[in-house]
Amino acid sequence: MAIGKSLKFDRYWRIFATGLSFAIFGVFGTTLTVLLLPVLLLTRESPARRKFGKLLLKISFQSFLWGIQILGIVDLRTKNIDRLKTNGRLILANHPSLIDAIILFAIIDNPNGVIKSTLFNNPSMYGLAKIAGLMRNVEGPELIRKSIESISAGENLIIFPEGTRTKVLGQVTFKNGAAYIAIKGKFNIIPVLISVSEPFLRKNQSWYAVPLKKPVLTVSVLNEVDVATTVNTTDDLLIGASKLTKYFEKHFTHEFRVYEQS
Repeated sequence: MAIGKSLKFDRYWRIFATGLSFAIFGVFGTTLTVLLLPVLLLTRESPARRKFGKLLLKISFQSFLWGIQILGIVDLRTKNIDRLKTNGRLILANHPSLIDAIILFAIIDNPNGVIKSTLFNNPSMYGLAKIAGLMRNVEGPELIRKSIESISAGENLIIFPEGTRTKVLGQVTFKNGAAYIAIKGKFNIIPVLISVSEPFLRKNQSWYAVPLKKPVLTVSVLNEVDVATTVNTTDDLLIGASKLTKYFEKHFTHEFRVYEQS
């Protein structure tokens, strides 16, 4: 009985702490947007501005990640994170929770990313996303060009090829954009498996639908995949991208099952 009451109290605390954390994030992000507007309006995008923006973005997301762990909202574990200590990498990750992008931007050096276009309409994200030079996911061929340039310049490009949060844990459906970038840019791919022990901030799940047990979120950096030996890169680009995308869907599904059994 005492254990049950303790779990319920812990859950009520995490509901409060989750709401508080997002409220602080929203106020802080909106304030930053207001403060950054003069810089965005009076300066042009440049490597120096992007570098400053990425530093600001990383510090902001690291602070949020530190805060939600201190408040006991979630535990974060990482595996083989040293595999991301180099620059100029293409990183593919699944997307089970709302805070996946925050986590990856916080723990990966020199990050860039392709994010939902709607986030640029959010005042709490606009300033950080704009000054850091993050890319919208609706730019089509232009997005592929910018992505290749980003990786070639030494940035670590983070892509969630599902395009939205995972609907069913352990099952992924990827879009072909990341595969186009890998084949056209001749980049290998580092897959990152994100797994959550309890349903937490999933798609169509309210922020206050906090699980009874504190969720453990694990970020596992998998072995690098050599694209040239995985698919025939001399094939038609459309065919090659489709094959590579199917390969990664199976790869992530397999790795998720391995994780569940471990």
